[in-house]
Amino acid sequence: MDNIKYNLKKIHDNINTTATKCGRNPSSVNLLCVSKTKPSSMIKEAYAQGERHFGESYAVEASNKIEELKQEGFNDIKWHFIGPIQKNKTKLIATHFDIVESLDREIIATRLNEQRPDNLQPLEVLIEVNISNEQQKSGCSFDNIESLVNTIAQCPKLKLKGFMGIARENATKDAIIKEFASLKKIFDEYKQKINSIDTLSLGMTADLDEAISVGSTEVRIGTAIFGQRTYSASAVANKYISFIGGGNMSTCIFDGIAKSYSTAKITVSGPHIEKLQHFKDAGAFITTSNIEATKKADVIFLGVKPQILTSVLEELSNAGIDFTNKLVISMAAGFKLSSLNKLTHSQKLIRIMPNTPAKIGLGVIAVSYGENVNDNEKILCRELLTNLGKTFEGSESDLNVIGAICGSGPAFVFRFMESLCNEGIRYGIKEKDIRAMVELTLQGSAALAKENKNSSLQSLREAVTSKGGTTYEGLKQMTAGNFEQTMENTIKACLDRTAEFEKLF
Repeated sequence: MDNIKYNLKKIHDNINTTATKCGRNPSSVNLLCVSKTKPSSMIKEAYAQGERHFGESYAVEASNKIEELKQEGFNDIKWHFIGPIQKNKTKLIATHFDIVESLDREIIATRLNEQRPDNLQPLEVLIEVNISNEQQKSGCSFDNIESLVNTIAQCPKLKLKGFMGIARENATKDAIIKEFASLKKIFDEYKQKINSIDTLSLGMTADLDEAISVGSTEVRIGTAIFGQRTYSASAVANKYISFIGGGNMSTCIFDGIAKSYSTAKITVSGPHIEKLQHFKDAGAFITTSNIEATKKADVIFLGVKPQILTSVLEELSNAGIDFTNKLVISMAAGFKLSSLNKLTHSQKLIRIMPNTPAKIGLGVIAVSYGENVNDNEKILCRELLTNLGKTFEGSESDLNVIGAICGSGPAFVFRFMESLCNEGIRYGIKEKDIRAMVELTLQGSAALAKENKNSSLQSLREAVTSKGGTTYEGLKQMTAGNFEQTMENTIKACLDRTAEFEKLF
């Protein structure tokens, strides 16, 4: 409790200081405590410090928490739904929440209105606008705002309170302010027209100051209050998991799961039993039969090459494996969700694209969900991958791009390291020494970039470069050698190959 008490005080002090510097009354900025994935006990601790507004993103999990806390007498909490809204979750949201901040489609507005219980006050809503114009993000476009406002006006059980937006992650300070300001302009225009509008929800932990400076009336803070997000251990502990294929990436994911959970309910199949021995040594069951591996599995990881995935799935389908209640997670590049669906007739499909640094917990894992994957299944997927690194969720086209840049990227980085090492050796540095130097150079450069998120990579590069100096001359040679064009061609070649795979399957 002391940690949450301390964290809340620190955040409120930050809000008050920033608002005062901007000439605003600190009371004009409200704090929304983002409690998604957090247990009720933590919400109670924040409640004891005077917090009454809590934000949740997963409808099923949140509804259970809300009911539990109401039964215990916590009836004055204002519950905000802040996540993407699936059509099959609108009834839960309309029944349990007081405020919806992520309304972005007319059909969702209509369903929330129809499903809001008659005995409850109108459901307050914010229109979420995709201010960063990123394809993988939810939120309506600026062009669709007026139509959505008009639809809400025709819904008597909804009350429009304002707008919400999320800035591009890791953008520069100026870029964040520009995106926030674009929504502030819309907010001011509609506030003059609609009396009920009073809320502009902008800003999270990383861009709180920018949000307040622009005019946000609500900031959404989670990790800085409650710590890193955690998921229920039971989400994994009670599941039977199978890996079809025991190659490098299956091993990587298996090892990540094994760090936190028993492997007794994991089965791994592959054509060569002797190559699966390390899974058995770690407590898993191994087999050469894909059918045996999948019969009682709740979660199936497809870890075979895309070229043979079709025959593997046809084998399972012909054997009568029912995928209806199985979560299928594919690692195959270029094998689309629609192709997986044709072969499995499953609606519970996820594609992932991890990279090799996941072996040491520093991976980038691109994730694309099938449209019928529910909240609990998404939580389960995140938990299974949590020890591998950071997940980035988006569309299948996003997954392809991330796969080209981050999946193939380590190979490009290693080749760059090779070239630097070779040049060191050419000029007399010992191989062992130059490798250590190059490793530290890349590690330090990445850390420096991470510590200076508000500085562009260009500005960090320029800080190392003095006109007419040695670095300047080296960069001139990179330009003369068409370095940027080479990288453009490199990524395009990866994407072209992915497109070829997609046509094959």
